[in-house]
Amino acid sequence: MNYNYYTADVFTEQAFNGVPLPVFPDATGLSSEKMQQIAGELSTSSTVFLSSNDNENTYDIRVFSKDKELPVGTHTVLAASFILGQTAAVKLSEQYTQICLSSSLKGHEQVINSFISKNNDGSPSLVQQTYETHAAVDYYTPTTEELAAMLSLTPADIGFDKYRPLIVSCGVPYLIVPIKSYNAIREAKFNEAAWSNSSAPSSLAQEILLFANNTDDNPADFHARLLGPAIAHNEDPPIGGAIPAFANHICNHPHIQAGTHVFAIQRGANDGRKSMFYVEMDNQQTKDLTLRVGGHAVLMAEGKIRVS
Repeated sequence: MNYNYYTADVFTEQAFNGVPLPVFPDATGLSSEKMQQIAGELSTSSTVFLSSNDNENTYDIRVFSKDKELPVGTHTVLAASFILGQTAAVKLSEQYTQICLSSSLKGHEQVINSFISKNNDGSPSLVQQTYETHAAVDYYTPTTEELAAMLSLTPADIGFDKYRPLIVSCGVPYLIVPIKSYNAIREAKFNEAAWSNSSAPSSLAQEILLFANNTDDNPADFHARLLGPAIAHNEDPPIGGAIPAFANHICNHPHIQAGTHVFAIQRGANDGRKSMFYVEMDNQQTKDLTLRVGGHAVLMAEGKIRVS
């Protein structure tokens, strides 16, 4: 049997930017084993499999890397929603069309609603996802000197304005470190020996999110990059999973006023595969934060896979 799939570059409006993700809009009949084999064959960071259920514009969603099944994240929700709208599996009859995506992965069960706006020609435009988050914040982070050593930077590169390093978890803990400049973020290199000799491993945070508000000529408010012991030196992995923790990190600082804040985050070097995230957050100065994450996508390829 043949299964159609489509590849979209997500969180970008330009081809050959963002993160490429394959989506199977109708994976009905595929077993978990076959999904894993297909994901291994395509060998991207994530492959998305969708199956419609009895409710309108409602789909079951499963996500696999080449090695294992993954929780649903912002990139995969955007890719799934965009492809459903692009292929007319979901009719974009209104200016904003809601899609409901349901994940039953054990320990990560969730239902995510996304909203697709449309262009004048009826094609998908911005896709926005809504999350209700609850953050746990740990103020006990490695010292400035330890952070600089593990990032191969100088202590002067750590921190800007009134932001400070924090460990924030909305299910997955991240060590979030403000960095003075875009250039310092791009120059940072993870030093495993310095990491091991610091207090960081005991925090359970296995990834470090660096962010700066200097993005050169880009329209983004922040530039962000992930580093860590499981990330290769030349990688610039997706940051979608860290955005809830990042938004809660921002709100945890007392100089951020209550109310709705809107900002953009760039991932990827200015001369590389850039991604752009548009974030709205309703800061009520509590540990509960409503978050809306938006982005665009570009259709790049379509194909068929024969499954016997």
